[in-house]
Amino acid sequence: QNLTETEAKIADICHTIIGTKPDKNSNIFNQGADSIKAIRLVDAIRRTFPDRQLSLADLFNGPSIQQLALRIEQEDHEDLAVVHLHKGGAQSPLFLFPGLMVNTREYTPLARHLERQGQGDRTISGFVCYSLNQNGGQTQTVESIAASYADYIRKHARGQACTFLGWSWGGVLAYEAARQLGEDVDLQFVGMLDVCDLDVNFATGTLVQTNPLQEKALSERVADWLPHTKMRPQWEALFRKMDKDLFRQFLRYVQTAGGQLPTDGPNIGSKEYELWTYLDNTLVYRQHITIPADIPIHVWRAEDSLTRKLQLVDWTRYSPRVERIETIPGVTHRQIVDSADFHRSFAQSLSGAWTQEFEDA
Repeated sequence: QNLTETEAKIADICHTIIGTKPDKNSNIFNQGADSIKAIRLVDAIRRTFPDRQLSLADLFNGPSIQQLALRIEQEDHEDLAVVHLHKGGAQSPLFLFPGLMVNTREYTPLARHLERQGQGDRTISGFVCYSLNQNGGQTQTVESIAASYADYIRKHARGQACTFLGWSWGGVLAYEAARQLGEDVDLQFVGMLDVCDLDVNFATGTLVQTNPLQEKALSERVADWLPHTKMRPQWEALFRKMDKDLFRQFLRYVQTAGGQLPTDGPNIGSKEYELWTYLDNTLVYRQHITIPADIPIHVWRAEDSLTRKLQLVDWTRYSPRVERIETIPGVTHRQIVDSADFHRSFAQSLSGAWTQEFEDA
């Protein structure tokens, strides 16, 4: 096959990261790429073409060597953080909000189920997590992140009926975007998919306790590690912003995780950048104050999250219009987005074919 210079460079990157060199028109995700490899692909392409812009959304919207090359060579890069799982349709649009360090591809099975059930004739758009669209170091706020999503929705859905769905951290962003939008859109409901007060990896009660001697040893371990990481300025800035409880929680995480602390940052896709982002987002969430608002809400919870007593958000504290609460059996926080039971239940909510009943909170 004849490849342009740009296409040939992208093909070589694909070969290095996913182990194959796809045909120029082949879908990269059908050739061995997954969400983690997608992050590495985008990072490697960015470094190969440092004067060009490319986002994860570009890869998801155009997942072939030819499409990526065209995107790199374009000057106009509007809506970099938006992935389109389906464009157009007579039904009301659905906007999907990302969890932490994940992207819209996690919602693909849901979109396919809606299509099979006759609920997919709608624009289905998702936002790539902001942490995957920057190369580290700039802490934002819940309000500013949600505002960028709200601006996009206001532009593309003003006056239309629409639905939001947020998984984990994405539920907080979906709620805040809905609050900021107010009457600019006709919101059917915000779906909350196993939304925890803090990210699962740092939720209260999920990590072992430490004593003062252990904390001292762990603090020394962190101090010995810092000189060996290229992200030292980002880490030190983050540590200065932490309260004592959050730093102790980080130390407990270090103890529980075991092994060496990562030093492969700062590129997106590195284990160190992922760890930094977990802490950064935890800090962002702790500083956020949820403002009550009259927003229709449907809640889905993972049975395992209830069993583990994770701090799932009680949305009745913030909205008088929590219309549905359902527990999805036999799934964990990470599995619920793929659950066929959840897909069926969400489709019922979209069609209005559900009974307004509540489980015990």
